[in-house]
Amino acid sequence: MNQNAPVSDTLVFFCNGQKISEKHPDPSWSLARYIRSKLQLTGCKIGCGVGACGACTIMVSSVDHSSRKISHIAVNACLYPLCAIHGKAVTTIEGIGSTKTKLHAVQERLAKTHGTQCGFCSPGMVMSMYTLLRNNPKPSSVEVLHAMEGNLCRCTGYRPILDAFKTFTEGGCCNGGNGEKCCQNDDAEMSDELYDITKFTEYNPTQDVIFPPELLTNAASFNQSSTRFTGDKLTWINAANLEDVLSVKANIPKAVIIAGNTASGTVQNHEGVVIYTGQVSQLNNIELTETGLKVGATATMSMLQNAVKLHCNTLSSDQAVSLHIIQQALKQYGSCQIRNVATIGGHLVTPMSHYDLVPLLMAVGAKVSIVDTDGNVRESTLNGRSYSPDDRLVKSNEILQYIEIPFNSMNEHVQFYKMTHRRNYHDNAVVTAAFCVAFEADSDVVRDGRLVFGGLRKLPIFADVTMKKLIGRSWKTELLETTCASLKAELQSDINTSGKDSDYCSNLVAGSFFKFFFHVLQRLQKEQVTSLTSLSAIPEFGSMSSKVPHGSALFQPAPKDQPDIDSIGRPIVHRSALQHTSGEAVYADDFPPVQGELYMAFVLPSRGRARVLSTNLAAAQEVKGYVTYVNANDISGVNKSTWYDEEVLVSKEVHSTSDIIGAIVATTPEAAHKAAKLVHVSYEDLPVITTIEEAIEQEAFHQPIRSLQKGDVDKGFDQSSVVLEGTVRTAAQEHYYMEPTACIAIPSGEAGEMEMITCIQNVNGVQSNVALALGVDANKVNVKCKRAGGSFGGKSTPSNYIVVCALAAQKTGKAVRMVLPRGIDMQITGHREGTMAKYKVGFDDKTGKINSLDVTVYNNWGIPAGIHAALLGKTLFSIEGVYAMDNIHVTVKNCATNIPATKQARAFGIVQPLFIIESVITDIALKCGLPVLQVREVNMHKEDIPTTYYGVLIEGFDVFRRCWKECLDKSDYHNKRDQVNTFNSKNKWTKRGIAIVPLRFIVGHFSEFLHQAGAMVNLYLDGSVLIHHGGVEVGQGIHTKMIQIVNRVLGIPVDKIHVAENSTYVIPNATDTSASYSTDLWGMAVKNACDTLVGRLAPYKSANPDGNFADWVSAAYFARVNLSVVGYYQAPVHTWDWNTKAGNPYPYSTYGAACSEVQIDCLTGSHELLRTDIVMDVGKSLNPALDVGQIEGAFMMGYGYFMLEELLWDKDGSLITNGPYNYKIPCVRDIPAEFNITLLRNCPNVRAVYSSKGIGEPTLCLASSVHFAIQDAIQSARADGGKSDVFTLETPATAERIRKACGELNFTKV
Repeated sequence: MNQNAPVSDTLVFFCNGQKISEKHPDPSWSLARYIRSKLQLTGCKIGCGVGACGACTIMVSSVDHSSRKISHIAVNACLYPLCAIHGKAVTTIEGIGSTKTKLHAVQERLAKTHGTQCGFCSPGMVMSMYTLLRNNPKPSSVEVLHAMEGNLCRCTGYRPILDAFKTFTEGGCCNGGNGEKCCQNDDAEMSDELYDITKFTEYNPTQDVIFPPELLTNAASFNQSSTRFTGDKLTWINAANLEDVLSVKANIPKAVIIAGNTASGTVQNHEGVVIYTGQVSQLNNIELTETGLKVGATATMSMLQNAVKLHCNTLSSDQAVSLHIIQQALKQYGSCQIRNVATIGGHLVTPMSHYDLVPLLMAVGAKVSIVDTDGNVRESTLNGRSYSPDDRLVKSNEILQYIEIPFNSMNEHVQFYKMTHRRNYHDNAVVTAAFCVAFEADSDVVRDGRLVFGGLRKLPIFADVTMKKLIGRSWKTELLETTCASLKAELQSDINTSGKDSDYCSNLVAGSFFKFFFHVLQRLQKEQVTSLTSLSAIPEFGSMSSKVPHGSALFQPAPKDQPDIDSIGRPIVHRSALQHTSGEAVYADDFPPVQGELYMAFVLPSRGRARVLSTNLAAAQEVKGYVTYVNANDISGVNKSTWYDEEVLVSKEVHSTSDIIGAIVATTPEAAHKAAKLVHVSYEDLPVITTIEEAIEQEAFHQPIRSLQKGDVDKGFDQSSVVLEGTVRTAAQEHYYMEPTACIAIPSGEAGEMEMITCIQNVNGVQSNVALALGVDANKVNVKCKRAGGSFGGKSTPSNYIVVCALAAQKTGKAVRMVLPRGIDMQITGHREGTMAKYKVGFDDKTGKINSLDVTVYNNWGIPAGIHAALLGKTLFSIEGVYAMDNIHVTVKNCATNIPATKQARAFGIVQPLFIIESVITDIALKCGLPVLQVREVNMHKEDIPTTYYGVLIEGFDVFRRCWKECLDKSDYHNKRDQVNTFNSKNKWTKRGIAIVPLRFIVGHFSEFLHQAGAMVNLYLDGSVLIHHGGVEVGQGIHTKMIQIVNRVLGIPVDKIHVAENSTYVIPNATDTSASYSTDLWGMAVKNACDTLVGRLAPYKSANPDGNFADWVSAAYFARVNLSVVGYYQAPVHTWDWNTKAGNPYPYSTYGAACSEVQIDCLTGSHELLRTDIVMDVGKSLNPALDVGQIEGAFMMGYGYFMLEELLWDKDGSLITNGPYNYKIPCVRDIPAEFNITLLRNCPNVRAVYSSKGIGEPTLCLASSVHFAIQDAIQSARADGGKSDVFTLETPATAERIRKACGELNFTKV
């Protein structure tokens, strides 16, 4: 670069058709930060900040100045550097449609197919689909599935999202035209019409936003001119050509080259000089040469995908072998958003990428071209010697120009295997294996090859020793056993030092070659160059299914004589759905900045237990923007949470890494977080307890310890033909709501008043805690919540982090905003507790009937006792499930450990005990050699109205029996069981399993005083209605159901009814929104208010029967009738006396059943969920669409719990799995290939509003059907190895655990 040449410092781009010129932009900003804070376009959400959730997805459009071709790509705005947008166009959710003007078809369809719940992920979903349509107006259903891989949703379970977007595909219905009968209902009494596809607005691609003509006209000037932007710590240079890059590198050797910025994280992590090479044409070309495919270093993975697809069609099958495999491998590389910006060059030079595609490039003999700052070019073949001793492919004075992927020679075979912990595109590989073997002409004799493995050490490993042994040998079965053994021996030292499970990795290494052997053998047979013709090739176990998920949802429609205006029982759309999909829905961090607003970041402990000796702020105070530090000394009130025995801010001793030592307040969020990291805390370490085993050893339990008993368990054991003992374990689970916890504390400056804008599901709890800490009365603290972007219990109390925000606002006298980064959110906001249960069960070996059961359940609770007693009760009252036992004794102990405290989670205290009893049933069946179904049914209650083991009548148990029978029928269980057995008898390396599980879920809170609710309904003179109630909208649709209730009672259109945001100034003392009981409570309170209003309006309606609602309201107003009514509901008494051990602790039960079918790969442990059928009792559904959504979403969260998600702490109590790259929730690829939901008909519930039932949590428990189906498949694999014993499969049933449970399969012998 000519250092004297003029360089622009103005960033120019277009956003939603408007030209933006930003002088002196801050190069450390991400595009998301700019869009949200400068342009105030808050539809672009930040869910994780590292490009893993897709909430920030936007479309970036650019033009190639030479070809004049316009490209549209979906990108993660949180990773995309602001200064990289120069000369491009950005389209956000606000730019494609609005409720104020006209919605885009994508926005409308996602809303009307019930594809939103909390709505936080919806803008990202819309933008991913919108970008796909801009590139292909009629995509296939498979392309839709691929487009959604980078977008996470915790609420919906993905099925309705796919259904919405498949309406744009050929075929146009929910099956996407794939021929499946997925949406046809043959039950005349049931309906599957959750939405009417004929009422959707037609998609017209000609109406989409055009590419800015100015950018098209001036494309060359943008691409061929350099720009430089300088900030406080970072200088950004947009290089125009290769010469510019080399010139800057020559002058500044430490300058960092960036193109995609996917590996380095957010750009604010950089300091010094950054060279952006994204517009350097010499580095991003892809061309076909005589010897191979030449790929520029800054060509993106998507560009490579498209090029490979194009050229594979023009090359011979022999030449394109490697390209075909690379095309398949790229499908397993990240998401669309990542592939759209990640570059092949960046992949090669990033160490963590060596686990991924690098081994494949090495195996196929790819070559690289590297140029230094003097213009010298060196070329080399990628191998173990390509990297320097410090693991660098490129030196500081060099840049990577291109990589060449050679064509294959005749008789060359290539394959790639990527083995991950989870069946998830975003998951890092445990082991990757890439093989390339060439044979002599017309022969099965090995001529040459490369065996390359990634994931076992920092750089890929060439198994040269083993490869040499293969050369000259025939590809026959004798080669298989010796090669697998040789690979294990050659790589064993690397495996042992990899930090991963050595047995698992060793099996993956051998298993991958085992697959490759048959892959090649099959092709040799096809080419007729081997004498082995009797062997059939094994299937490609590791390949992802390309089948697009489909399914059905059946519900009982509203009665035909029900008035059309009455919305109860109808699948009306979530009242905020259109705001969700247009990006107009406002969340806590979307509120505009308050003048003078400050930002806060926490100082957190680095160990699980310690005494704080001192805190040094010197370095933090030097940070530009530092304002003040808040600690325990700033608390003018009480340093304690209500209901929880823990301090708001640490005064002397740290009990876990979730404790808050203090908080930095600064003028920018970046300054606050930077300063917080610079605070130096000195500690005196204290003994730490982190595991259940350690707590048992030291008898560290919270008091009280609870137990319940029926009969004489010892006598029962004596009378049993078999007595079995075992252990059941479940892991801890993160709530992982999509919206990070956020709040804004705004001091009024008068009388100590404080306004809190939050996303918390317990506004009353926050009000109490804030008032206590500030030293003011609760009537001075107004806690508001418009909505929460998901919660699942994670945004309940305690919420000390919210309280600290209020303390900071009180101290500074200014508004303070707090948004928790995802890692911090996971560290300090609590989680579902891990559990271990030790059981002893006596039973009849002929039938499996339980005679006696003794269980002790240990929960890893944490230090603050808090509501731990609620967990004790829920566990004890749930553990028997639907089973009858004459002799049972259950004890529950909550362990006092130094991990972050447990918090309520969806199905709090219920999912673990239900899993425990189903595990006991399964173990009995294995021990007796009986079908699990038979053992389940022989132990179920037989009475019409059975009694729990603690003496409470179980009402409505006949409803459960109907659920069970209908699930057996709809899943075709018995035929499927036979089909699974037949499949397993014919397949050794792939196994299928099937399981059906029952459900009795107790609904309601753990304390009687929580069973109350207040609401206020206001009538206005124009006939409109405003509802205030205490339930928080967290995505479950409670506001929609409240509107439906008002609609029925008052008889007015739903469009005339609005729900106000939660405010503790309006509805005081509101119960926590949880326990699947919120609609029951506030629905009755709202109905109570409306009933009163109906009575008040009755005289005026009688006087004017031909009038309308507005007329009657107006008449009442002029007659001075109060048109604002407070409704109240007090649920029937539900109490339990622990002294007498008598009472009725919960309002009612809901019932269900689920059947799941799975397939596992015995060599790797990966699995696929083939089908799930759920039959669920929801009483008389208020809104079938919302209820189906809750069922599907809860089931998929449960799937994550049982199969994928696991929080891990180190020995000091620090969270290891602290972000989306090492903690995986289910993605769109994880949902059942066939997902069928049926709401049981004719099952009214007399104990809730309009005969409905709570449904937000129960089906999470039914996801255990997947776990037990996996266990069923494993049992078949073990049986092939001669094992029939009882075995343990812990949760989550990860690929590693599945593979291990299958046992030593001796797969090296054929």
